[in-house]
Amino acid sequence: MSKIVLGITISAFLISCNMQNNQACKEIKPEQKANHISDPDVFIGKHKAKVMVLGVFHFDNPGLDSYKPKFSFNILEENRQGELEILLNKIAGYKPTKILVEWDRIEMDSIANDRFQKYLSGEFSIEDKSNEVYQIGFKLAKKSGHSRIYCSDASADWFGVELDWDNYDVEAYLKSKGQYKKSTRYNFQVFYQLIDSLKSVQSLTEHFALINSPENRLKDHQAYLAETILEGAGDNYIGADAVAKWYRRNLRIYANAYDFTDFDKEERLLLLYGSGHVWQLRQFFIDSPDFDYIEPNEYLTK
Repeated sequence: MSKIVLGITISAFLISCNMQNNQACKEIKPEQKANHISDPDVFIGKHKAKVMVLGVFHFDNPGLDSYKPKFSFNILEENRQGELEILLNKIAGYKPTKILVEWDRIEMDSIANDRFQKYLSGEFSIEDKSNEVYQIGFKLAKKSGHSRIYCSDASADWFGVELDWDNYDVEAYLKSKGQYKKSTRYNFQVFYQLIDSLKSVQSLTEHFALINSPENRLKDHQAYLAETILEGAGDNYIGADAVAKWYRRNLRIYANAYDFTDFDKEERLLLLYGSGHVWQLRQFFIDSPDFDYIEPNEYLTK
């Protein structure tokens, strides 16, 4: 009998403790439940920003990349202008609140916006200007009712080994280090030339959908990790430093985009950059707790 009474007493005590614990939980304020360190889904701020990086090929290519375009393209032609209008209408459906372009922030932002203001007032013509900043950036910003554009590019100085660049023979160097065969296992030039050739036969929207597919962007990015990176491994690490320089530039671009974003508003950023930038910028935005990344092809393929 004493055991039964003891059991009832213990049960009553446990029930009482449980009720007290439940009451204590109810008294915890909602903001106390969300531990910003332990809960990765908690966003500190009113809004996450939407962001899209639209990869482009340079309409007026300056020839600064390792691959030099071999196929002609003129965005100013009448049929291409018609295709451009279709492309702009598709991207306008994303409803960007800010358009960020591939011009240096420090050197060009005030100049670009002076031109943009004159473009809006009819004092600055872009009819003879093929650069995509004008043809996509200016036109889309006007179509979207924006009062300005944002120059978000940034240079990254070389910080690796200094060489006699005029007399440096990369092929001879790689062969001297026994790295040439491995570094040429993949012929990325064939890939670049194929994409280059397709721009001359595809519509603008079709070509943009092609170059903005994640699979295409990954393959382009892999050239850095299967070709460039190897040069100088175990010696001067010129390849690794070259890749680091490229990352450094893209990190600066991301920093500018972050700086331009107002998280108290429902921002929808659109970055217009050479397609080679897309994979890294895309990854930075995806990994960030502050952005929701939107794939361009959600709009280009509609």
